[in-house]
Amino acid sequence: MLSDQRLLKRDFERLQFLRWVLFLITACEAAGIQGLTRSRLHALLFMSFASARYYGLKPLRQRAQRTPHGPYYRAAHLALGHLSFSNLIEVVDFRAHPSPKDLQFEGSFRLTKSGLKVCQNLRQTKLGEITYKFLLDMCLGTARVILEDSKEPTVQRAEALDGMLAQDLTYVNALKRPGNSLFIEESSEEATPTVQGLNSIQVLLSQKMFVNRKDVLSAYQALLRNRAEVA
Repeated sequence: MLSDQRLLKRDFERLQFLRWVLFLITACEAAGIQGLTRSRLHALLFMSFASARYYGLKPLRQRAQRTPHGPYYRAAHLALGHLSFSNLIEVVDFRAHPSPKDLQFEGSFRLTKSGLKVCQNLRQTKLGEITYKFLLDMCLGTARVILEDSKEPTVQRAEALDGMLAQDLTYVNALKRPGNSLFIEESSEEATPTVQGLNSIQVLLSQKMFVNRKDVLSAYQALLRNRAEVA
């Protein structure tokens, strides 16, 4: 029987990544973030891994590659294919994306009803619920910053979102290093620049008012947007 078979480590990590990507797409829709493009999804994945330990979560063992379009996770591209062919997400405006090393495709990704049902089932475990709550808080903080000026045109809001994600402290720090890989953390003992920044914001805000982690994420992303505007 299938339940009697041992699950290999690589297969377990692949399933974890699939769940993370599905949760992130679900959280984006729940937060009102529209137009989830390939590059935007990869950038959000990078930020989520860079800040995961702030929620006590262990980031997944996936290394991002440096590209002219931002961070790129080959595993995420494969996960999107699996989720799409499983009818858990749909791809709108699909088109091929030429790459000398990896097969990629462009498009906007949306959750299907089947995907929502699977997501709800995956949240029944303690780790699943904590992971989804973290990703939802991150996306809500992002949406709060980007959508705070409702008069801003949609295109400008999308550009503001992309610019904000590119200012993430861990991402900026990774770009300074040579090579094609974008390192998020050297070891679990040392906090990423993103987590350090979140902890500093929490200390400052806690001196004036009661804050939760979603407020801290929102404040961090507001600072990133300000950095993007003057960059």
